[in-house]
Amino acid sequence: MNYKTKNKKHQILLDDFIELGHKFDIKIIQDKGDFNGDSCMLFADNVVVINKHKPLEQRLHILAKCFSKINLDNVYIKPVLRDLIDNVALDNEYVS
Repeated sequence: MNYKTKNKKHQILLDDFIELGHKFDIKIIQDKGDFNGDSCMLFADNVVVINKHKPLEQRLHILAKCFSKINLDNVYIKPVLRDLIDNVALDNEYVS
């Protein structure tokens, strides 16, 4: 898989996360700043801020980590997106 194809797939996943955020009334903001971007910045107010200068893979991981904290059992999510979220949730269980 070449870089452009991989990048396009990651962009589609990012768009899917933004759409999922709309379902839960969560605003996802991609902005520049001095923050690290390793975790959700402001999740309590239904706002997630991620650093737009980080690689797409890292932004997807951050969003998956944020959404892994929500009960998504009764919501349709594209299988590839659910896999990302579930894998991050499993990783977090073993880190604790």
